[in-house]
Amino acid sequence: MSGLKVFNTLTSKKEDFVPLQAGKVNLYSCGPTVYDLSHLGHARKEINFDVIQRYIRFSGYNLTYVRNITDIDDKIINRAREVDERTEKLARRFTFTFWKDMDALNVAPPDIEPRATEFIKPMMAFVEDLIKKGHAYASGGDVYFDVLSFKDYGKLRKQSIEDLLHGARDQVRSQTELKEIKKNPVDFALWKSAPTTEMGWESPWGWGRPGWHLECSTMIKHALGTTIDIHGGGEDLIFPHHENEIAQSEALHDQPLAKYWLHNSFVQVDAEKMSKSLGNFQTIQSVLASYSPDTVRLFVLQTHYRSPIEFSGESVEAAKAGTARLLRAARYAKDDEAHSSVLKNGKAHKYLSADHPCLTSLRDNEQGGDVIRKLHADFVEAMDNDFNTPQAISALFAVADLIFSSKDENLAAIYAAGLKAYAGVLGLTLTDTGKIIDSQTGAQLVERLLDLRDAARANKDYKQSDQIRDTLQALGIKVMDVKGGRAQWEKD
Repeated sequence: MSGLKVFNTLTSKKEDFVPLQAGKVNLYSCGPTVYDLSHLGHARKEINFDVIQRYIRFSGYNLTYVRNITDIDDKIINRAREVDERTEKLARRFTFTFWKDMDALNVAPPDIEPRATEFIKPMMAFVEDLIKKGHAYASGGDVYFDVLSFKDYGKLRKQSIEDLLHGARDQVRSQTELKEIKKNPVDFALWKSAPTTEMGWESPWGWGRPGWHLECSTMIKHALGTTIDIHGGGEDLIFPHHENEIAQSEALHDQPLAKYWLHNSFVQVDAEKMSKSLGNFQTIQSVLASYSPDTVRLFVLQTHYRSPIEFSGESVEAAKAGTARLLRAARYAKDDEAHSSVLKNGKAHKYLSADHPCLTSLRDNEQGGDVIRKLHADFVEAMDNDFNTPQAISALFAVADLIFSSKDENLAAIYAAGLKAYAGVLGLTLTDTGKIIDSQTGAQLVERLLDLRDAARANKDYKQSDQIRDTLQALGIKVMDVKGGRAQWEKD
């Protein structure tokens, strides 16, 4: 199928990718906790895994991609209390903004997107089964996973139980109180008791809500099964989240949760992780107010997903200049019938396989096919090497250089079609946004045209006045004259 190699966090080495079932891949990545606007660090994770899932499809696999939404959590409840909003409403509001941000970044939606609140009963059943098997215990309205009952705890982070501390999300209670409730300090919450005034559900252990780690294990089981090919997320999730997922899932099912574990590194500001707690974050919306989606994607993908990215004005401006160069090269493409599906790769055609007829025709073309074949070979070599997007992007820029130096218009068009196609596998649309006018700017232009029309009418130049009115009406803008006042307008 392919020569793909991936770095497996579980084994700390690069391995040949061999899915559990030939030709089929199940991928799960941890989605957002929807309590606030997403920032550039979140964008990096989503862009990285968007490219991973795109390339797996490009390589010919039948992929099912699942990304969850955590819509019940202490952070959501606390934020709802701060802004005096219902917990469900706040979670729903930020789920919608997350979707909007992802669409703006050309991050394709997953095949399945479960929300935690949709799986409360299966979560309770999961906990009850763990209790029956002796891996969990109820205490004070809570239920905890007995870490000492799972001998492999710590294998993902490669630390012994003695070296590990429980996750910050486990409880809102003080550690002094927890000592009286938990058997062992590293035991983590599967079910958390809560006041009846807070969002929760009635359970065999009283009113409460699920633990964060339990949510993903349950949703993976119901969406993909007990063992999946790839589980991914940001490297901050290795411990405690993914370590705890492994413990509870493998203790219950006596099977590996995932064959491969992939984790992306952070976006940093002055060598510190970009995060809300440090206040050094840039929201996706604020970044997109100044830079195009392709620029943001190029900024992220010019660094390998396992290496940290330093965010600065200079680094984003460099990505902007690189994007502009690729855009100039892509303009040489001809939007003809033969290449139309390649040129529309991006939002219209989210996924492109290596054997797509338009790609094979470009590679087999007697004129320019040698360049496209080399682009294909270089691109695949890079991406097969643990999704090495910086090297893949270098292959795109090499083709851009050939486009600029070519004196043959037809050759340049073929090269540009190939450039757009392979850029699309990285989710780069190479759409020229330089000629796209936002609604505010468009409204200002209409007002200026009406100023010119007023001036023409004042000079009794009714021919020009009528031409301006007719031009606007042809564009779907209705002009309505007002006696003794300024003309009004509205879009049909």
